[in-house]
This record gives sequence, C-alpha cells and structure tokens, in this order.
Amino acid sequence: MAPLAPPAPAGRPAAEEVLLGLGNTVDEEIVWDDRTVSGLLRHHGVRVGDGPVAGPLGTEADLLRALLAHLRDGDGGEHFVASKELLAGFAGHFRSEITLGGTNVRAALAMRVLGRPSTVHLVSTNEHTRRLLPPDIAVVSSAEQDSLDLHVIVQFPVQAVVQAVDGTLTTSRANRVILTNDVPNRELVIAEEFGDAVARAHVVLVSGFNSTQEPPVLEQRMADVLRHLRRRSPDAVVVYEHGAFHVPAFSDRVREVVGPHVDVWCCNEEELQAHLGHTVDLLDPPQVLAAARKLHADVGAPTLIVHTRHWALALGGQVARREAMLRGGTELAAARYGCGDALTAQDVAEARRWPRQADGEEFATCLQRLGGDEVSCVAALEVPTSRPTTIGLGDTFVGGVVAAVASLSR
Repeated sequence: MAPLAPPAPAGRPAAEEVLLGLGNTVDEEIVWDDRTVSGLLRHHGVRVGDGPVAGPLGTEADLLRALLAHLRDGDGGEHFVASKELLAGFAGHFRSEITLGGTNVRAALAMRVLGRPSTVHLVSTNEHTRRLLPPDIAVVSSAEQDSLDLHVIVQFPVQAVVQAVDGTLTTSRANRVILTNDVPNRELVIAEEFGDAVARAHVVLVSGFNSTQEPPVLEQRMADVLRHLRRRSPDAVVVYEHGAFHVPAFSDRVREVVGPHVDVWCCNEEELQAHLGHTVDLLDPPQVLAAARKLHADVGAPTLIVHTRHWALALGGQVARREAMLRGGTELAAARYGCGDALTAQDVAEARRWPRQADGEEFATCLQRLGGDEVSCVAALEVPTSRPTTIGLGDTFVGGVVAAVASLSR
C-alpha cells in the first residue's frame, strides 16, 4: 500500500476520511471531427438505419455502428472492444488528449476542487497515473507492476453533422461513448489494505463492477468488497455508483448482492431504464416516481439517487442528507459540464448562482407533491456554455454526493 497523505492541519479534513474505489483508468479523449467520422462511416459502409451492435465490438465497422447509434439517439454508453489493437487503430484516426478516469479518480479530482482530500483505490498504475494524479490524493493499490490499457472516449457535440452511406445525421444533444479493453478493470483485484482504509473512513464509494466479464471473477470481487465493508465504523456511509455493464446480466447480480449492503445507490437515467427494460419519460412525474420506487425496492438500499440531464432525485433515507447530496452533486457536475478539467473552486461557487432549468423545476415541484416526504428532487442547472464537457459527469456528480455526505459526517 502506498503511504497515506500526511495528517491534515487542525480543522482540515484528512484524506483517510473519504475512500473511493474501486478501479481507475487512463483515458484517451478523442477530439471530435465531423469529417473524419463521416469518412470512416462511408469507408466501412455504415448506415444511419443500422441497429446497435450487441456484445463485444469485433471490427472497426462494429465500433462505428455502435457510435452512430449513440449519435442518432443522443445517449451515452460504454462498450467492450475485442482487441487493444482495434481500439488503438480507431483512436489513431483522431487527435486526442490523455487524462485520468475511473469513477473514483474523477470523483477525487472533483472533490479536491472543493478542498476535500480523499484516498483512492487503484487497480493499475503507469507513467500517466503517476504524472497526473495529484500527490495530495492518497493511494491504496492492488497493482503489482505497470500496465497501460487506454479507454478511448468519443465526446460528440450537439449539432454535429455526419454523413453515413445512406444519409446525413445531425446530433440532437452532446454526449460521450466509452470504448474499452482494460484487463486490470476486468479483473478488478482488490488490495487487502482496502479493508484497513474502510475501517478509517467516514464515507466509502464503491464502483467499477461494470467492467468485469467472467461470473467467477464478479462473484469473488463482490465477496471481497463485502468482506472489507464489514470493517466500516457504525456511522460510516457507503455510496454505490452504478455504470454501463459490459455484460448486462451482471447489473442485476450486483444489485441483488451489493444493494442491501450500501446506504446510497446512485445511477443515471440510462441505467434506470436498462434495469426496468423500457424507456421512461423523464419529465412525467408519475411515471418517474413509479420507476424510481420499483428500482428502490429492487436495490434494497435505504436511499436511491437517480441523476439525469433534467433533474436529480433521492428516494428514502434522511431528508437533510438527501437534499445535501442532490445539491452537492448537481452543482459540482454542472460546473464540470461548463468548465471541464479546468474546473476551479470559483467555478463551482459561480455555478451555485446559475438558474435551474424551468422544465426541471416544474418536474421537481410536481414530483415532491406526489411523493411527499418520501422523495427529494432538484432541477438541473442551466449551464451557460456552447461547448459542454460530457466526459465524467456521473463521476463528478457522485463526487459532489460523497463530499456532501463527508461534510455532514464531521
């Protein structure tokens, strides 16, 4: 285990108070180019009417069909690519930038802006991780040697125009698509020192099961995490952040096994709808409340949080904690949406003064009237930008949630 950060000065929070797991990444963020994407679509004979590709993406044409489906529908997602060579070949068509990712690391970087230090659990390390991870973020790591398995992230803007074989498509909203072939995150080895860190922490974040591929690996990692969580102090809070599962059936298994052992279960609208097996009108309060109640019951955690582009809601648990988590998450994510990796504390303070979305405000008012004390809801903020950052929004949102819980725990 790498040494924890030195003790914090009196009155300052210590890194060991917040533990963020489980898997980290190095991301290669693609610089979007309409012409390059269009050229690749036409070269591979990809059509606007092609359906999404199920399972691993085995060819560049598969990768492009999956991407085009996201461009058409405006949603984000994550896909397993069959080989690193295919992933590298696709990324080689574009200019790109290297950043650090993983829900835990992006949450830690966002919380650091708020002056909230943390400890992260890593499953891999390399020159990029050592260079880009700030030294005041403490580390627990299961990595025994260097490795580099890049996640390629395609962030597409609103009003992007691409030409496929059978026609032109214009995107209706900005989003991102994650393309991965990452052995350490598939294996998700948990360091034994993670349990020691759990015992010291006030708040623990669990995330990353979505990258696993083999049932025995998933079962063992869940068992490892639950064994370590038994060492938490009685007043510690465990937050779980869901993700886009490479093996969709694993999502229900994680919910079944892990859900009853965490205090707060977080997911986005895509993950909510994937669980239900049907779409949900995100501005229909009765429909959303029914969907949230169903997922809340299925998860078994005291509090469910669902965060979307219009609003964030929390169902169950303490009202004061719910409201603090929702405001912390929406404000921090909105600031990142507007400012990207250059986010500062001043940006977050400014974001808190931005108006709330009118549709979201109307929805939140109606939802709380329907749900009473059972539910809290806040509208998303109106972000004044024409070039939003869609990468890491869920990670940043959960960072705001964890920071809010940590502040209440002191």
